[in-house]
Amino acid sequence: MKEKKEIRNQKILLFVLVFIQFCLVTGYSYHQKNYWSQDKLLVAYMDSGRIKDDLSPYGPGFEKELVEYFTSRHRLKPVWVRVDSFLDGIAMIQSGKANLLIAEPGVSRQAWDDIVTGPEYMASRILIAHNQWRYPLRSIDDLCFTQVIAPERPVFSSKITGLEDDLGCSIDLTPIHNVGEDFFHQLSNREFRFGLVDELNFDLWHGFFPEVHKTYVFNTEYGYSWLWGGRYRNLDRMFSEFWRDMTDDHYILTLKEKYFGFFPSEKDNYQLRHFVRAIEDMLPLYMDTIKEAAREYNIDPLLLTALIYQESHFDPHAQSRTGVRGLLQITLDTADFLGIQNRLDPQQSIMGGAMYLGYLLEQVEATGVSSWDKWFFALAAYNQGLGHLYDAMELAERKGKNSLSWSELKEVYPLLSYRRYFETLPRGYARGFEAVNFVDNVRYYYYLLHSMISLSRPEVEHLGGFLDFVPDLWPD
Repeated sequence: MKEKKEIRNQKILLFVLVFIQFCLVTGYSYHQKNYWSQDKLLVAYMDSGRIKDDLSPYGPGFEKELVEYFTSRHRLKPVWVRVDSFLDGIAMIQSGKANLLIAEPGVSRQAWDDIVTGPEYMASRILIAHNQWRYPLRSIDDLCFTQVIAPERPVFSSKITGLEDDLGCSIDLTPIHNVGEDFFHQLSNREFRFGLVDELNFDLWHGFFPEVHKTYVFNTEYGYSWLWGGRYRNLDRMFSEFWRDMTDDHYILTLKEKYFGFFPSEKDNYQLRHFVRAIEDMLPLYMDTIKEAAREYNIDPLLLTALIYQESHFDPHAQSRTGVRGLLQITLDTADFLGIQNRLDPQQSIMGGAMYLGYLLEQVEATGVSSWDKWFFALAAYNQGLGHLYDAMELAERKGKNSLSWSELKEVYPLLSYRRYFETLPRGYARGFEAVNFVDNVRYYYYLLHSMISLSRPEVEHLGGFLDFVPDLWPD
């Protein structure tokens, strides 16, 4: 009798265990099947430097941060799904396999069933580029008599069709899937005389292909938008509210400044070539000292390299009209403050300049500025002095701007050179325009250096050794 009871209890226990396991397996399967619709946002995208930006040192990419800003507000997880073409992305939205499509410029002028087009949040123009060793565009009619390359995107196909109608000819177009490196590589190698690309991508890639020049820019602006499935009423409401709120939110302006605000409006191709030659020929002379300074003062050695190039182009005897000298253009007063005996000595200049930048950073951090902004503030102070930085911050507050944000402070800095403003500030006149240009230039060179490593370009042989010296948790 006792044995029968034990056997019965074992059977009951086994049944309970099997039942629990069944529930767990069933629950997990249900969760896996429905998880995306509950708390995931499926984001379809095509390859583009503004989405997942492997080039930029400033973050994971403009669109990636913007999407994460949206998902953080609604406790969603973004899941990025790469598509080969824009129409594939449209199909995924219509079939419910994606919730959001990061679109290329110009889509707001088109319409699709069951798809909502959000407001335009950034604009770009289409331009024609050419290789410097081939004839530039003498007349728009030249497009009729040569091969043209363009990204495989609706906005470019539409532009080509419009040009064919206007010119009365058939343009020999070769579409290319990758809007970035492959496009510029083929123009650089003279495989095509002309190529169509948008201004934003030209800015992102031109620094690595200085032989590719602008030859014509169309006046029409094309806006960037998000597309989402109209059938998902809850998401539709969330997206609509998000973009309505963004009209009063400075976040998107901060992102634009962070990723695109430093690109030069006019490209100096000679300067770009000189920069590359300096990295190859001059940087090796100072690499060990730059590494030492980077480790000592917690600075990314690539940023320090960009600062050195901006200040002196790696000329240890460089001297400005104001009397600052050396690789890092240190004044006599600053040299005394830092204990530098010889400003023309490369090691003293690099170590002293890094120490000074670190000191400025500490003062900036004390005001509450954080992340990348604190480095941009410190660079501005390196150029025009800490006192003028404080004046710019005070003026920003007077004008109702965020004095802890570089994207807003750079709008105020140039006002320090106007009498109506500098007479009301403690430190008086400053060349505010120079401070903004200085920071933008250093940021651009820093972007190029970082991207050379990401792209495994030939210069990486001189830069790869810096990677072990980037501070932990950089830039924080």
